[in-house]
Amino acid sequence: MANADTVMARLESGLPLKDALMPGASYEGWHSHCKLFPQWAARAKALVERNALAGKQRKLEKMGVVKKRAMTHCKNGHEFNTTNTRFRPSQDGTGLFWRQCKICERERQQSTGPVLKSALQEKLVDAMKRDVPWRTLRRICPNLLGFYRTVRQVESFRQAHHKWAMGGQKRKGRAMTRSNAQRRYRQLMELLPERMDEQRKMRIIGAIYEAHGSRRYKSKPFGITKAAKCIRQFIADDYKQHPDKAYGDIKTPWSLDAPIYDDGEATLADRATGVIWDEVPV
Repeated sequence: MANADTVMARLESGLPLKDALMPGASYEGWHSHCKLFPQWAARAKALVERNALAGKQRKLEKMGVVKKRAMTHCKNGHEFNTTNTRFRPSQDGTGLFWRQCKICERERQQSTGPVLKSALQEKLVDAMKRDVPWRTLRRICPNLLGFYRTVRQVESFRQAHHKWAMGGQKRKGRAMTRSNAQRRYRQLMELLPERMDEQRKMRIIGAIYEAHGSRRYKSKPFGITKAAKCIRQFIADDYKQHPDKAYGDIKTPWSLDAPIYDDGEATLADRATGVIWDEVPV
């Protein structure tokens, strides 16, 4: 490439490569000269990269990008931070990104568009008065943007939502209590025999909860954590209070009080006593 020294001088002065090349020169000649003279090419390419950065900076200043980058808040006064900023790629092919304020976008989505229908609003207000959890409201109204848009624009709906939101901690505590009660119920059911009828299981579990409420069982301290150690005593007490067999009749031959015959008064105890004395030699 002719006039290589002139090209080098122009590059050192800060001109970009397209302005540093002599009139009539081509990029093919530039690449060929770089292959023939590696040392010259190393310095020239470093200058080209330096000048390209400066040229890109001037272009960004001309486009107004540098001024926008220096902005710390959006036009509505919201700060550009890690949680409030969304980066979107530009569509002009430059590979740049522009910042978008999430708060402004959310407010725009909530303020533009139709509100919920009156029938759905009444249904949601009734649900919020019953203090239902958030997942129930989402099931009634999957349109989240329409829900918050109605909160912002309809006064009666906003008041109902405000009262419902104030009970958030209460609903959370109620859900935790309900989940703990269900877990305890499952644990107690696992302690009882599978063949036991459901009515008896309910009575035994109820007796355990009563003892847990009074913190006493048979004049001894008791807590629900001790249910596994005392479960046999609870089962035995329930069988004593609610026997499943009527002892002392013909249907229970293992009872010594049961009569031998349906039409007689002799019991198994009388028969056993008689047999024993009959076998004793006089």
